Amino acid sequence: MDLLYPVLRTLLICLVGFAIAFQGRRMGYSIFNLTGRLNRLQYFILFMTLMFLYYGISVIEYRLYDYIVTLPAYWGTRILIGLLQAILFPLACALFTRRIHDIGFNGWAGILWATIITFINTYIAVMPLNYFLDLFIWLIGLLFWILPGQATPNQYGYPPFMHQPKTEPTDTSTIAEDINLRKPSKTIRKRRNKDK
Repeated sequence: MDLLYPVLRTLLICLVGFAIAFQGRRMGYSIFNLTGRLNRLQYFILFMTLMFLYYGISVIEYRLYDYIVTLPAYWGTRILIGLLQAILFPLACALFTRRIHDIGFNGWAGILWATIITFINTYIAVMPLNYFLDLFIWLIGLLFWILPGQATPNQYGYPPFMHQPKTEPTDTSTIAEDINLRKPSKTIRKRRNKDK
């Protein structure tokens, strides 16, 4: 029962995070885009920023718990912290998915790893286990940093900062022919008018 609550809380945070990411993609924010690749430098900077934000949320959570005296304040704090973690979840998904794409693997592993990080940040255990789980996050995160990305384009796109070949401009006559094929000709219009 002690493990059921953090699992359910993690699933709820992930679902809210997916809803935030879906709405963000509909509004055109490319930060929630799971396609593309990140090189090691980009990944390292964003990983350190993400870990700093998770640490900041933990500090806010522990500070707020010091001032809680009523049950509504407790649940309000839990909801606030859950929403902050739900905002970070799609960012973590995008970060790890793009980095795994650069290595050449499927991005589902990045979403799974972001879910595990969310679970570890919601699970409050005894202190030695918390330190071990934090160390586990850092070790796997640094492993993603150490692994080199593919130097050539792969199925997920070109490497970051690689010169991409320009696409050839299409022939304007084929575009004009395509437009003319879409418009009904005058004889077809005359036949339609006669049938009516």
